[in-house]
Amino acid sequence: MSQDHHHRTGCGCDSIFIDIIENAGRELTRRDFVRGAAAAAGIFAIGTPASAESQGAKPEKAGKSADTVYHGGPIVTMVKDDDRVQALAVKDGKILAAGSLSKVMTHKGEGTKLVDLKGKCLMPGFVDPHSHVVLQSVKFSTANLDPKPIGEVGSIADIQRILRDWIKEKKLKPGQWVIGWGYDDTGIKEMRHPNRDDLDAVSTDHPILLMHISCHLMAGNSKMLEEIGVNAQTPDPDGGKIQRKPGSNEPNGVLEEHAMLLVMKKLPMPTPEKAMHLLEEGLRFYSQAGITTAQDGATGLGAIKLLRAMQEAGKLPIDIVAYPVYKGANDSVLDAITADRKATGRFRLGGIKLVLDGSIQGYTAFLTEPYYVQPGEKAHTPDKCDGENAERIFVSPETHASNEAKPSKPVQEHRGFSSMSQQEVDEWMKRCDAKGVQVLAHTNGDAATDMLLKAVEKSRGTKDRPELRTVIIHAQTIRDDQLDFAARHGLNASFFPIHVYFWGDRHRDIFLGPQRAARIDPSRSALDRKMTITLHHDAPVAGIDMLNVVWTAVNRITSSGKKLGPEECITPFEALQAVTSHAAWQYFEEARKGTLEAGKLADMVILSDDPLAIDPLKIRDIKVLLTIKEGATVYQAKV
Repeated sequence: MSQDHHHRTGCGCDSIFIDIIENAGRELTRRDFVRGAAAAAGIFAIGTPASAESQGAKPEKAGKSADTVYHGGPIVTMVKDDDRVQALAVKDGKILAAGSLSKVMTHKGEGTKLVDLKGKCLMPGFVDPHSHVVLQSVKFSTANLDPKPIGEVGSIADIQRILRDWIKEKKLKPGQWVIGWGYDDTGIKEMRHPNRDDLDAVSTDHPILLMHISCHLMAGNSKMLEEIGVNAQTPDPDGGKIQRKPGSNEPNGVLEEHAMLLVMKKLPMPTPEKAMHLLEEGLRFYSQAGITTAQDGATGLGAIKLLRAMQEAGKLPIDIVAYPVYKGANDSVLDAITADRKATGRFRLGGIKLVLDGSIQGYTAFLTEPYYVQPGEKAHTPDKCDGENAERIFVSPETHASNEAKPSKPVQEHRGFSSMSQQEVDEWMKRCDAKGVQVLAHTNGDAATDMLLKAVEKSRGTKDRPELRTVIIHAQTIRDDQLDFAARHGLNASFFPIHVYFWGDRHRDIFLGPQRAARIDPSRSALDRKMTITLHHDAPVAGIDMLNVVWTAVNRITSSGKKLGPEECITPFEALQAVTSHAAWQYFEEARKGTLEAGKLADMVILSDDPLAIDPLKIRDIKVLLTIKEGATVYQAKV
């Protein structure tokens, strides 16, 4: 990202779909967009979620009579473990009272609405401590090709079926683009990319484009290749590759890295109004997950313009906290972050995002000890990503290691690599500390965490800065000595527990080995050191289901049904704190959000069951029935 445009790096992990939002944001002017945004359809066919009430301000009411009183079910305040009240009153978007039914009912007036929970559970709305709202919103507008178990794709036939259904459901006319996102060649039985022939079998009337789950590659049909002018005579672009059919120069439909940029000249681009509509609809899906505050974890300046405009137009159904990525962030960006520190609207800047390495499953996380099973004959080259798209699940055919056999010609001692130099990390930490700007630092490997801790020590010396609430994002392989340092210096961790479920078996058998894999996301160890932790899903990597995040942290069960590091399990209350009160604290918003107490925002969720009373193994089966943002319903499940 730079001041005038999204800073594109030398790799395809910087998803071209980011440009869909960035281009629209750059074109945004102060012209009247509100009416158009309200009526616009998204650039792609977008599924319509359940209807939601407007977030418009409520008129002031005389006296202290509540607008709404909730009763008749467990009301979990999250103030302390097992703290429940009988009733809760809301007025003007804030909690007026919470306590016994008799006490709360003293606030009942003539116009007060009584809501009988009928045994369902009311608790604080979920606060998402790390994801990518912009990228996930774009993904919501495409056909979902996520692999099992986070999706339903297990074969190329599944991909074909989903695409056919998408064309039919969205009633796409010949010539309209069909966009799918999330396929993983290593997660389907064929263990290869779908090619142009596979996609021609779906349609030759529509250009079909599939984005790989890593955002490093894409696949298309013959119509797409025709649209972008790629044929046997087209040379590979610098930094990219056009895959060819065996024994010929004929493209097979798969484009790698910078070859994906060839699609940009033909891919439909939205107006600012349509881009805002796309974001608004994406946020509706967040509200369906019970999320009332979400994060955009690597925000471009175009997206910032769009989100600010949406706030002014009253088009944000929930709150967004954005963290511009460090590259291209100048003093004006840091000053804007400082100015937003006490902002209370639906959108604000929260801090700066540093990205120190990549992902464990991509062999790009920076480790102190070598990977358990070394990558193939040729290891990955550094991604040098601006954003966090290196976090995706990328293991290319050249580097994929199976459970059955180790590579015959391993690259010895591959430990991954850093995405920033130590000097860069040092300078950014010092720069942010000087301005009092919060830092969210992505580190998956423990060597990357070492780099961060060195920078903290250089910048702060013996003067700790716990008031800055510096967050280590992911911290997958953080060691005990690093946790000790973090606890002493007031650093905090936001863990990504879905790794245990989705990648845990592969971490144990391929990437890290049994000992290190058992300690990924060491939530118990962090809490035992009195650290404040949060838990996240890193959407669009693994969906936006917050209850699934809680379930994984509590149970630490892999997709094969095995326990992974049970000594790092935490309690349901601790896990729920990490997505409510502690997450609000991470955003410096604990006085306004995270618990159900008088004076705080009425950001709440109604669940089918009480997550503190149900069998912990059934937490992920709990349904979100209603999401309430500042007293207004923004999602209601269909009965």
